[in-house]
Parts: sequence; C-alpha cells; structure tokens
Amino acid sequence: MATERWPQGVDKMIYVIGIGIQGRASLLERPLKIIREAGLLVGGRRHLDEFPEANAARVPLGSIDEAALKMERHLKKSARPVVVLATGDPLIFGIGSFIIKRFGKRGVEIIPNVSAVQEAFSRIKEDLNGVKILSVHGRQADYAMLANDARSNEKLALFTDTENTPARICGELVERGISGCRAFVCESLGPGEKIREGTLEAVSRFKSFAPLNILIIINDKRLVGSSVAPGIPDSLFAHSGGMITKEELRVISISKLELKYGDIVWDIGACSGSVAIEAGRITGQRVFAIERDRKRVKDIIENKRRFDSVGLVVVEGEAPASLKGLPAPDAVFVGGGGKDISKILAAAQRRLKPNGRIVVNAVTMETASAAFGFFKKKGWERELVLAGISKARSVGDLSMLSSHNPVFIIKGKRCLK
Repeated sequence: MATERWPQGVDKMIYVIGIGIQGRASLLERPLKIIREAGLLVGGRRHLDEFPEANAARVPLGSIDEAALKMERHLKKSARPVVVLATGDPLIFGIGSFIIKRFGKRGVEIIPNVSAVQEAFSRIKEDLNGVKILSVHGRQADYAMLANDARSNEKLALFTDTENTPARICGELVERGISGCRAFVCESLGPGEKIREGTLEAVSRFKSFAPLNILIIINDKRLVGSSVAPGIPDSLFAHSGGMITKEELRVISISKLELKYGDIVWDIGACSGSVAIEAGRITGQRVFAIERDRKRVKDIIENKRRFDSVGLVVVEGEAPASLKGLPAPDAVFVGGGGKDISKILAAAQRRLKPNGRIVVNAVTMETASAAFGFFKKKGWERELVLAGISKARSVGDLSMLSSHNPVFIIKGKRCLK
C-alpha cells in the first residue's frame, strides 16, 4: 500500500475528476474549485486546454507511468493537490483504477461525471438496466468470450479501437453464430456526433468509424438463465435408430475433453451431432461434426436448426480423409472408429494443438485397446473408464432399471514438453 506517501493529517492529495462531453461546462463548482487550487494538472491535452487560467504545472497524459512518477515527485515537495482530468466516469475502464492501485485509496478521491456509456444509451433511448460494459480498446480481444457474453446478456456496451473496430467485432460475432441482435455505433458523442444502427451483419460491412466510439449490442433473444452445462435430454435430438451418444455418457465424455471458451473441437463420427452441439455451447467457437452416413448428416443438420447452433460446421465424409483442411483442434471426440481407429487417431494427433485432448467412445474391447495403446505409445497422459448406465422405466405401477450397453471412454492428453 502507498499510505506512507501522504503527509500526516492530509486526507486527500489526488483528485481524479471526470469531465463530460460538454467539457468544462459539465463540472459543478466543487471540482472547479479543486482544479483552481491544484498544484499539478494531469490529463489529455484536450482536457488541459479547458482550464487555461489554472495556476498549476501541467503534465500532458502520454505514458501513464511517466505521469505517475511526476505526480510522486510533486507530492513529495508540495502540499498542493494533484488533479487528474479524465473522461466521464474514471472508474469505467478509465484511469481511476490505475491511480487507486498506484497510490492507495486513502489519499485519492474520484469525482465522476456522466459516462460515455450513459450518454450513448441516452442517444438510442434504451435503459441501462442489466448492461454489461466491456472494453477491447488497446487490448487483445477474446472473441470467443465476447460471443458468450453476447449470447447470455441482453445488452453489451463496448469501448472499441482502430484494431477492434465495430465492424470487426460484429463480424467476429456473426462468425461465431450470434444473430438476431440490434447494434448501435455511437461516434464522437457531443457536437458533430453520429449514431448508426443496424444488424450485426450490417455493421460488419461499415467501412469507417470515428476514433472515439462505443458499440452497443442489444440481444432480445438472449438465453435468459440458460445453462451451458452438458446433458441435453436425448429426446430433444433428432436421431436415427438410437445412434446418439447417450446424455449421461455425453456428460462424462465432454468433461474429459476439458473444454474452455475459444477451443476448436472436432467431433468425428458425429452421428446425431449431440456432442458437437453441446461442445459448441461451452466453447463459443466453431465445432466441426464429421459424419459419413447421409441419413445421420440430415439428423445433424436438423439438430443444428433445433438448437440454433450456427457455429456448427457439418462435414460429410469419411475420416481420416475428411479431416484435411480443418482448423487445428484443441479437443477431438471420436464416436467409435472401428477398424480405422488407429488411422483416425494418427491423423488427429498430427493436427492436435499442444496440451490438446482426444476422447474416444468405444463399445468393443478391440477399439478400446487400440485407442489406449495408441495414447500409451505416444507417451501421453491417458485413462480408460468403463461406464455402464441404467435408467428407471415404468412397468405398470412399478419401476425397474433398464441398462444400456457399457461403453469404454478412453482419454489421451498431449502434454506440453
């Protein structure tokens, strides 16, 4: 903590003052008085120019660390406070958090103004209830996580930049299966502002944007209270002749895949596509369902429609030949494999990313032995589980257990060297 920076008896030495889009006119008398009495003003040149009469040394905000060092030097030799001029609410992806972490809470006061997000929502005449505020400004965007946020939140507000533009963000969301949203781009709020509205697809085609803008996404079809935990009932899937990975076995297999946001998944021998669909709900990414049987391919396409799995890519063909050209996977599920299991595993492991996982479901001892032996030969972490599932069914007024055939679940994990 930085409490030793403060002279004894002095409670506040740094004031972080938010300035609204009206500039100086947005400030009340108290923050104006603090600015007049400051010994050091720190801020962007646009903000500093709002106060030409202030009798204070000035630090144009370029490198935030250099500015902090100058603030420290001032505080050691002067009792006059430091004022940091910020935009809107300094604690919404602003400089306020940095100042508090650097100097401690005791000697810092935050004086917020109307935030840019509040201004943007007032322009589109939507309430702020439940909005999730995010920023991709000056940072690497996690689009898989962002897609999940878009699915599960009614309203998103995003601070963008010239790399992660509204067009790119909307295009990435469309690519990950997000649809049915309204999007607003609020540019240069204040005099000369510009507000544009469209679908995600429409905004993805916009060519240029003002440097300062906020993207608002409203999803009226969000999955309110929905769960991404696996275990969708078998009865909800279209499947032919019972060719589906049963829900309890599906739960175990998906847990062994260790899926996380952003993972690329292959489902080889997808049958109904049940594993692929559940995997996509977890990863927020494209999942590739590979199936050779034309009737089962139709089931996958129907299930893709039922569950609105826009990110599911159906690949009709026989593995391993049909795996060529697919993006390298983080996780691979193999539903069977039969006599070709060794060829399929060899093709999959050549493309598998470091720390990747392969899970095989097998009903025969030969397939299970071949899969386990393959992982052992590669020196991977491995495990084999025999899962037997029995479910209750009604017999008149009574209930009895009905058993499914036991299934081997074999997992191999490529370890980082």
